[in-house]
Amino acid sequence: MSDRLILQDVAVECRIGVSEEERRRPQPVWVDVELRIDAAKAAARDDVEDAVDYAQLAAAVKRTAQRAPSRLLETLAERIAAGILGEFKTRAVRVRVKKRALPGIDYAAVEVERRAGRRVRRPRRTGRFPTAARA
Repeated sequence: MSDRLILQDVAVECRIGVSEEERRRPQPVWVDVELRIDAAKAAARDDVEDAVDYAQLAAAVKRTAQRAPSRLLETLAERIAAGILGEFKTRAVRVRVKKRALPGIDYAAVEVERRAGRRVRRPRRTGRFPTAARA
């Protein structure tokens, strides 16, 4: 199925950045969200109960972004994707988080795509580099 619901440039003030100074004050980020949906059901009945509420979706993005400071765009994108998968009827979500980060560029962005029922695999920490020879 290729039906999608898209929200672009949801503006959010949140605390994000690698340095403590950068996280001290909220700064703007823009979030694009793309949900895989079944538009046929909502269209057939022409009933909002069968559709995703855009206002609730935008509010969930903002609530998640403002809940806790993040150092990385990657962290914020993961949190937003997980929140959407947990709260809305969708099998997959794509989240792009954009931030004005450097002079001379419009923005830096991180995009993640996640599916319902799949957990993010985290590498095991062994204390060794993967290429280190065993003694």
